Amino acid sequence: MSRSIKPALFSELCLLAVVIIVTLIFYASARAAPLIAAPQLDAMTANQLPRADDATGAQTGVPDFELETVRGTKLRLSSLRGRVVLLDFFSATCPHCQKHAPFIVDLAKRYHDKGLVVVNLSSNNQFIDGEKVAAYMQAAGIENEVVWSPLELFKLYIAPNKEGVVGVPYVVLFGADGRAVARFASFEDADRPTIEQAVQKAVTGGK
Repeated sequence: MSRSIKPALFSELCLLAVVIIVTLIFYASARAAPLIAAPQLDAMTANQLPRADDATGAQTGVPDFELETVRGTKLRLSSLRGRVVLLDFFSATCPHCQKHAPFIVDLAKRYHDKGLVVVNLSSNNQFIDGEKVAAYMQAAGIENEVVWSPLELFKLYIAPNKEGVVGVPYVVLFGADGRAVARFASFEDADRPTIEQAVQKAVTGGK
């Protein structure tokens, strides 16, 4: 004969389940959140870095985010404005990202003294943990900032492909004025000279 669950016990179990779900949702979103809630923005309008005086993203198309680095420090997205910045969106489990990562590392090292700032943005989801990202960084030789990025930032900056899919690896290069000057979704050997030319032009002010 089956036993029925008492109403009081059933209510407690339901409450516990809600608490667990809310906790998981909070943990997944805690690593990066906009400083002020912003309206939904289209990826094609996100052509600038956020401005510190405009946290909602009304002027730039991107709200200001405070991102957690893999080292546990904080990086405010608007703090990058005013420098030549390369945002490298990746996933630690993506074979194409693993293949292109050493090239980005090489650019970061060779153009650092010329003013290039490289920030690698790791997808922040339940399938990616710190150990996977640490292994990715070690294999590629990444020494610059690596931050956890919410899916919202990926959607804001990455232009979807013909099928409407937002994919990685993907790079957005910004000039010192905070505006995007180039985007790259292909990192084959034949593409690398074009990518480097864009970086060199950005750090020399177009000269």
